[in-house]
Amino acid sequence: MNEFELELLHRYLDGVITSKELANLEDLLRSNKEARSTLRSLATIDAKWQQLAVDEAVGDSSASGNTPQRWRAMPIWLALSAIAASLTIAALGWFRPMETPSIATTRGIARVIRIEGAGNVDQDRIVSDGAELFAGEEVSLQQGLIELAFRETGVHVIATAPLKLELKSNGKVFLHQGQVKLVVPPQGIGFIVDTAERKFIDLGTSFVVTASPKGSEVLVLDGKISVDQHDGESEELMLEGEFAKFDRNGRIEKRTPSRLSLALPELTLPKFNPKHQSLIGSVFGYDRATTIVKSKVSDDLIGQELLPLIRSQFQDKSCLNAFNQSNPIPFRGIAGAYHEFPTRNGLTTYSRDGGWMAWYRGQVAPPLSGRYRFWGYADNHLLVAIDGKPVFEGSRRESSFKKLGIPRTDNPALPCLIAPAGFACSEWIELTGDPIRIDIMLGEVGGNITSGLLLVEREGASYEETFWGQPKWPLFLTEIPSNDQVAELQSLVSHLEEKTMGSFSVSEEAIWKVKD
Repeated sequence: MNEFELELLHRYLDGVITSKELANLEDLLRSNKEARSTLRSLATIDAKWQQLAVDEAVGDSSASGNTPQRWRAMPIWLALSAIAASLTIAALGWFRPMETPSIATTRGIARVIRIEGAGNVDQDRIVSDGAELFAGEEVSLQQGLIELAFRETGVHVIATAPLKLELKSNGKVFLHQGQVKLVVPPQGIGFIVDTAERKFIDLGTSFVVTASPKGSEVLVLDGKISVDQHDGESEELMLEGEFAKFDRNGRIEKRTPSRLSLALPELTLPKFNPKHQSLIGSVFGYDRATTIVKSKVSDDLIGQELLPLIRSQFQDKSCLNAFNQSNPIPFRGIAGAYHEFPTRNGLTTYSRDGGWMAWYRGQVAPPLSGRYRFWGYADNHLLVAIDGKPVFEGSRRESSFKKLGIPRTDNPALPCLIAPAGFACSEWIELTGDPIRIDIMLGEVGGNITSGLLLVEREGASYEETFWGQPKWPLFLTEIPSNDQVAELQSLVSHLEEKTMGSFSVSEEAIWKVKD
């Protein structure tokens, strides 16, 4: 590899790569086996060193009584230097006699979070919630699912029956049969899922692997993986949204949209009828003449600009003067893709680099009194506020809405289209059934490749579950959809259940009706 190619890898790992450089990098990784191998090596070293730095910071702050501060990403050259130094120090200690531990450890390499169904380990013991799993053990499951987490790498796994999964080490499993979905944090980069056909090596991602007597399949939900043959040769790099089948006879089938969200259906929006009672909104974006300055593509200018509006409980609208605005549009729920959303809703002259934001507001009444919570995610912005107070934030990590500190819980056990941490959910919200003021925001930091889903759950209600154990919470709607809309939503549900193991329902009993 030449200096320019190595610099591309470093800029990617340091989070400062431009969109043009990223395109060059992806071309390089597709065509250059050495580049794929080098990226995997550097990413693993960088991630492990950063985790070590965080651990040391936590230890130092705990000793001094101070609150640990968030560490910035370490430049790759410094990480490599530090690793080299630590290896030298470690080498000096290899000649010291090992001490025999006084107490045998009972901690395995992974721990069972929950299990549904009867699971066995090597037929010798029954697995239950909280069980420790050790290197070399094989987990089998005839029905249900098992959720587990690896201690050292933090890799989160949810696997469904019929399952035969062998835990090789902290960083590797062999899937003989079944389906596993993995969410891999930075310190877990390099984690391997091995099958009879291929080895799938994580490069910081979330992905699903299926193994059966016919062969194996892989779907990349987020990030990148390396697909290697068993002789160690790196075969190819797979990116978000790419899907591949490898059968026992060596045949390969692939589906390669540039992003997984591109495969999502985009719902049509009927023309707005001003006589119809709807939750009303508008789409905002920077004028094309506005100079957009970003240090990296993922910088969120529009979200940052709108923070004063949110912090004022949506009363201070002065920040909106910086944007072009569409005509009023009706709220039709948040579900599926939104690639052409701004232009289809009248925001025809805006800067795509600056992103866009839809803001809906009005008075609505919940269907019943009780406690509710919101579920969902979006690429990139999703926010719900009740009576001016933000109660749910389901945005991706690039969103400036993270600065608001809105409580949320990530649920990696629930497979999700674009979020490595799975579905996000809000805290429970007590409502009397009287009308409330609601504000909903959905947006994109830049470009037009956007998707989202906003659902709502009522405490005590019963919901059908998917095969993967996700309840089919109702889509948050403020009016009954038309027959055509219902047909489109059902098509979207079918796509989610078949491709990403997600789902939702459409229920007239769950409609939050608009009030004057």
